Amino acid sequence: MAHSGREVALRDVARAAGVSISSASRALSGRGDLRRETRQRVLDAARELGYAPSTSAGGRPASSEPRTVELVLGSFDDDWTAAVTDGARTAAFELGFDLVLTLERDDPTDDWPSRVAARRPAGIVLGIIRPTHRQILELHDLRIPVILLDPRSDPDDRLMTVGTRDLQGGRDAGEHLVASGADRFVVVTGTPPYRFGRAREEGFASALRQAGVEDSLVRVPSQWTDATVTPELLGALAGAGEVGVFACNDEMALTVYRAARRLGKRIPDDVRVVGFNDEPRAASAEPALSSVRQPLREMAGRAVRLAVEQRGEAPDAPHDRVELPSTLVTRESSRRPTARAR
Repeated sequence: MAHSGREVALRDVARAAGVSISSASRALSGRGDLRRETRQRVLDAARELGYAPSTSAGGRPASSEPRTVELVLGSFDDDWTAAVTDGARTAAFELGFDLVLTLERDDPTDDWPSRVAARRPAGIVLGIIRPTHRQILELHDLRIPVILLDPRSDPDDRLMTVGTRDLQGGRDAGEHLVASGADRFVVVTGTPPYRFGRAREEGFASALRQAGVEDSLVRVPSQWTDATVTPELLGALAGAGEVGVFACNDEMALTVYRAARRLGKRIPDDVRVVGFNDEPRAASAEPALSSVRQPLREMAGRAVRLAVEQRGEAPDAPHDRVELPSTLVTRESSRRPTARAR
């Protein structure tokens, strides 16, 4: 029986079929990987409720509901944003939505929330940018779901966030380097001290603390991008003994390579290195770089799905952080040397 008195919305179909809004969208658009009985249950619910949107020339539902998801990024020219864009685009396509990319311009007067608001997307994903309090309020007033992807600072509790298990990733790196037989340890930390960097550093320190070797830990600050070999880094690597180094991203880890070579030290014989992110260049480094893998495509896809699923929810409802597991990928840079190599 069709609802009376108001237009049937996609969320009504999803509720009647006992599925998420994203699953209902995929079933009705014929996209995505759904079980046949699930798809049929959604189609039956749509027919019973009278949900029968017209279709556009491309075969996509042409209802009044918006069919775009906005992805706001600070740049488009690095491995991080390439992976995030790919994951978000794939998820949007599977849900029957278009993905719109918006650049947060390096200009304090840039009013990107107004540009986004004018397009009235179904949901907004903010990728590793730091919205101001005013911008958060402006987005909140739109009553459009906003998901923060890997936020740099602790977010407003009204916004859901998606990230990886940074603390566990740092801990895994620390346990691995302790097991590699290193005598002393260095952590290369990020400047500014973003939320995820602090978590990675704390995870690493906790592994050393558990092993009883935290007193040997030296902290060296570095820029997140365009990292350079500094006197502090050279000083931390110099001296006797085998050094285990955890860098809070792969850019910093590859800078450790350059510093070790300048000192005439060999990787992994004298210096063992683990990075974070597992960018494509990690595997092609010489020697290949061990790194904690962030599931960036999966994180972006989850953020898009959450944005679509939250349509119609109360904007003031508190939201939690969704964390996807990180994975330590071990390669030659952190392997324990054989007796001959030593």
